[in-house]
Amino acid sequence: MVNYEGAMGALKRAGFDGTIALGSRCLVGRHAGCDLRLDDPRISGEHAGLRWVDRAWELRDLGSKNGTFVGGRRLAPGERARLGEGDGFTVGGPEHAFTLIDGAPPAASARSTPGGRVRVASGGLLVLPDEENPRASVVECGGWQLETEEGARPVLDREVVVVDGEGWVLDLPSAAAATMDAEGAGPLLETIALHFGVTRDEEHVEVAVLHRGELTKVPPRTYHYLLLTLARRRLADRDASSAEQGWVESEALCKMLATDAPKLNVDIFRARKQLAALGIRGAAGVIARRPGTGMIRIGVEQLEVVQI
Repeated sequence: MVNYEGAMGALKRAGFDGTIALGSRCLVGRHAGCDLRLDDPRISGEHAGLRWVDRAWELRDLGSKNGTFVGGRRLAPGERARLGEGDGFTVGGPEHAFTLIDGAPPAASARSTPGGRVRVASGGLLVLPDEENPRASVVECGGWQLETEEGARPVLDREVVVVDGEGWVLDLPSAAAATMDAEGAGPLLETIALHFGVTRDEEHVEVAVLHRGELTKVPPRTYHYLLLTLARRRLADRDASSAEQGWVESEALCKMLATDAPKLNVDIFRARKQLAALGIRGAAGVIARRPGTGMIRIGVEQLEVVQI
């Protein structure tokens, strides 16, 4: 049993404390490699599977000997049953009863080994080991990538990454599996503009988000100077193609900001988190990293910098 942080599907096992966080797939069985392992001889090695399919959780019996039951009815081998929030099922016998207590779609997550602690993406950001010490981030940029102070590289679903000596097993849903109903959701990062106001002495930076004619001021933070610096770099490259505008080496950026790589990494995380808190979808892309190069840029094309 693990407690889960953030919004994602979750099970509650009858008679047990805690909850079970659901990744994009959950294999139930007696085998040591199962996501939900039940040490009972009535449970088959790979007994049943849970997956997020067509905007709902789906339970499937995997040819188990002692059955998978939904609503008291035994599923035929290979049969699938959709589960809604509050629906229950049993595997192998009534002692192994579970209820889907959170029907949210899967989110990117990571499970520590061997402790089993689970971290779940919040606002599209998955940070490791935690938000108080954001040493690494996993973000979706046309494909999942791991970002650390050393740079960025692609990562795959079920890959194990090591952060500060602790191993984490990644659960990275496909873009289609993770898609949520966008009705009522915030604006996409690609549709906003960022406006910067900076005093002559460079001591104060004001940031505002423009979307569909509405201007939203962002609470001032010290890391806004990072965003300003990257915005100026991209504006200076307007003659280049969009794909090549604004890139700067992280080492050079640290010198420009009189900071170091760990502090830069923390400021990038905080800037992304602030925009995500405003409801901006894809906020992780406000600062982009080019994998394998150490290059960084601001990910918003519509930019304006004025003196105040």
